[in-house]
Order: sequence, then structure tokens, then C-alpha cells
Amino acid sequence: MNTSLVNDIYKKITLICVIAIFSFSLFSCATTLSPQAIQIHDADMATVKNCKYVGDVHGSSGWGNIAASTGIQNAKNEAREQATSMGATHIVWNNISGGYSPYVSGKSYRCE
Repeated sequence: MNTSLVNDIYKKITLICVIAIFSFSLFSCATTLSPQAIQIHDADMATVKNCKYVGDVHGSSGWGNIAASTGIQNAKNEAREQATSMGATHIVWNNISGGYSPYVSGKSYRCE
């Protein structure tokens, strides 16, 4: 077999492996939520009309651009943890921004 052909095949296989490993690591880096934060529900204003407002929550992430969906999830997770510490049960999202620096903000409520 031609040495040049073998080197080309080896380079392509190596590149495919590097891309696969990078992709797996990139999209598996979402933060995990505490058991309490998992219980925080997304809501709209109609859902929380009889609930007590407990505070604003914010979240951000360094995972942006190509991994914006992971970044948005990480930012939401950060905001959910804040809501948990305030005793909230629901979040009404005001802003969800992706791009290079994912950022979310919302208002947290405690519903009985």
C-alpha cells in the first residue's frame, strides 16, 4: 500500500476521533441541579398570579457560541439554584439570551 495513502487515511481517522471526543465533551458539560432546584417549575404570569414574589434570579455561562444550548441550560440551572435558596417554587423567565455569553433572568415565586 502507498505510504502517502496510509498517512492520509490515518490523518482522517485521527481527525474524526478528535472531533467526536470534542463534541462529546462539549455537549456533556451541562451543570447538574440539586434535588431542590429540580422542583422549580417554569411558569407564566397567569400561573403565578396568586403566588408570592420572592426575588429576581439571574444566571450566566461561559459555554456560548457553538455550545449555546449547553450554556443556556447552565445559566438556567444557576438561576434555579438561586430560586431554591429564596424558597421559590416557580420561575417566570424574563430574558433568555444565547450567543457568545448565554444569560438568563427571571422572577421567582413561591406558590402554595
